Amino acid sequence: MVKNPIVYKKLEPMQIAFIKTCVDTRDQIPLLFEKLQKACGDDIDGDPLVIFHGGAVKNGFLIEAAYPVTRPVKTDEIRTRRLESAPALTSLHHGPHQTIRETVLKIYAYLEQHAWTTSLFRREIYRVLDAARPGKNITEVQVVLHEWERLLAEGAEKVLGPKARESLMQGSQVITPETSSKTYIAWIQGTIERLDALTDDNQKKCQVVSHCAHVFPQERIDHLQEVYRHGTFDHVLQEMYRDEFWYEKPVRRGNVLYMRKNPFNPEGYQNATTPAERRKAYCHCPFVRPYLDEIPSKLSPTFCFCGAGWYQRLWEGVLGQPVRISHVETLLKGNNQCTLTITLPLELSGECSPEG
Repeated sequence: MVKNPIVYKKLEPMQIAFIKTCVDTRDQIPLLFEKLQKACGDDIDGDPLVIFHGGAVKNGFLIEAAYPVTRPVKTDEIRTRRLESAPALTSLHHGPHQTIRETVLKIYAYLEQHAWTTSLFRREIYRVLDAARPGKNITEVQVVLHEWERLLAEGAEKVLGPKARESLMQGSQVITPETSSKTYIAWIQGTIERLDALTDDNQKKCQVVSHCAHVFPQERIDHLQEVYRHGTFDHVLQEMYRDEFWYEKPVRRGNVLYMRKNPFNPEGYQNATTPAERRKAYCHCPFVRPYLDEIPSKLSPTFCFCGAGWYQRLWEGVLGQPVRISHVETLLKGNNQCTLTITLPLELSGECSPEG
């Protein structure tokens, strides 16, 4: 029997009382649990947990330290919310939390070999938490999954109707946690081919596939929204320019932003010796990279509308109004880079200088 196997679970919904904060190290977490215990008392209904918000902050960790509770608890620092049901890959970690990264990386390695991609959220459930003897700790690591095929089905039905959904989702019932990444990616290729056959309307294709995009970290949207609320659109762009790790440097002309994606692996991109190596180092998507050995690719460029949805959620979240995303260049079209245009609401075009 495999020790500490990776297990697929459908996490049940639960009500949690939580403290949401940034921490620099794990040493700060026990104090948060003490505050929660004091406030929640007999209403605690399960083991302590921490939710890690990936990508939300540049330094340290944005977390929610929490307990399941039987009733809402609210103080100046504590709030209550409902965790919805979610799929996850899980594994038990035995021992001190300083070595928990080994278990986390094991799950992510499994993800690369099978038909799953992760969301930006990870949970740790502290089944046994022994501060005096950390070697006795037992922690369940839960990597929450991104449900790409479910989101595709929703987008297809919303934009093209139930029959289109049925057509696109042919074969999806065989996708399981054990399905290899090769088989899953081949299924995606067939799905996108069926979508291309259903419609020639690129805007409709974009609406369907962009529905599958990962959710942009809400904390970053909230921050840029606050900048916009107290300034102008120019101030939003200036704020983005200060963080090259998370944001590109869009250039505004009129009411259109022109943007080039940054390489996923800048060092690999810089040191690549072949066009295929350079493309693979440039691309952010694990579903696309296997197709970049030869161009033109067998995977339709329509798939890249998934990435467009990432930026659509960012800008519509910041502005509170619809924007339109269009591809100019993509690797799947044979270009050497991926560039986008983002058409803003017309009423914003007078807020800032013509060149952004």
